[in-house]
Amino acid sequence: MATAITKKLGLFQEKVARFAVRELACRNDLHSIDRFPFDIWEKMGQQDLLGLTIPRRHGGLGENYLAMAIAGETLVSHGHNMGIVLSWLLHLAVGRFLICGFGNKDQREKFLPRIARGEMTASIAASEPGAGAHPKYLKTSAITQGNMYLLNGEKTYLTNGPIADLFVVIAVTGEEAGQKRFTAFLVPKDAPGLTVSTPMKLNFLRPSPHCAITLQNCPMPASAVLGIRGSAYQDMVRPFRELEDVLMMGPVVGGMKRQLELIVELVQRQKISLTDELKKDLGQLQSLIHCLKIISYEAAAMLDSAEIHSEFLSLLLTSRSLSRNAQSTVRRFITASGLKENDDMDRLTHDIRHTMDIAENIARIKQKKLGESLFLREETYEITS
Repeated sequence: MATAITKKLGLFQEKVARFAVRELACRNDLHSIDRFPFDIWEKMGQQDLLGLTIPRRHGGLGENYLAMAIAGETLVSHGHNMGIVLSWLLHLAVGRFLICGFGNKDQREKFLPRIARGEMTASIAASEPGAGAHPKYLKTSAITQGNMYLLNGEKTYLTNGPIADLFVVIAVTGEEAGQKRFTAFLVPKDAPGLTVSTPMKLNFLRPSPHCAITLQNCPMPASAVLGIRGSAYQDMVRPFRELEDVLMMGPVVGGMKRQLELIVELVQRQKISLTDELKKDLGQLQSLIHCLKIISYEAAAMLDSAEIHSEFLSLLLTSRSLSRNAQSTVRRFITASGLKENDDMDRLTHDIRHTMDIAENIARIKQKKLGESLFLREETYEITS
């Protein structure tokens, strides 16, 4: 594998695996509990997992996205739960990419040490009811009133919303050339005019909690603005979606590794005789998991390089395609072998498939644009030549 896994990263992976076995794999209630397991969250903080990618000067470990991809894969493959890992992933992504990446000195010093210790969790509030995160349809606004902003609107499907102490709210602050301009605001959960809904009842990726928030004349000072006024969508929202896609590759790979492990255990327990065709399916599944692992690590390493890679989008799209192929292979094997699944297999498969469905329509649009770009390049060549 071209992506370098240092000895330090290898030792870190072993540490994460031990934690996952000790604290996660033994918790059979994680898929069914309605409350968030703060006891596990606290132990994650004690193991520095909640500050993994937060810079050392702000109390974190200062690790990169590759370390995060490895940790996400390992937590799921050894801990057997994707939901708690999704919450961990979003906790770090909001802290590292948004607050560390766009916050000023005061904002970083105020929030990042608490995030690294697990004393604070932040949630991004971009999507809205009936609109998703499409910029054309977002309505939440921030109107200036003196030296303050008044925020009004509704946000939904906030991962970690019910446990968040801080919301990164994306709001319309103007219009330019017929396009809305968006600004990000750091809004504490106790801000006047902010109401957090009861947690949503979702049947996937539990125990990761989701909710909606409502903002009604919520006053925010100019010091609450995160990043450059009017540029939040292109600077934060779009890149954050791709960041999520990359970082979720790790947990998906970890989930598929666990799927394959469960299949082997069930085949042996049910004494199923494997035909050559069934062996071929298992071999294909293993090879797909290996390829997805390499893509996950390489995509994370591209993020760490801080350079533009022409292959980056192709890695994201191919990861989705290979993941679907892997799940088709799982279904085919189960049907052909007559394998009787158990609850663990059902829940894990359900979570993997739901994860793959997230932003699927956006992925299709990007795939189409990638194909269109081939003809644009050809036309450019003909004109310039």
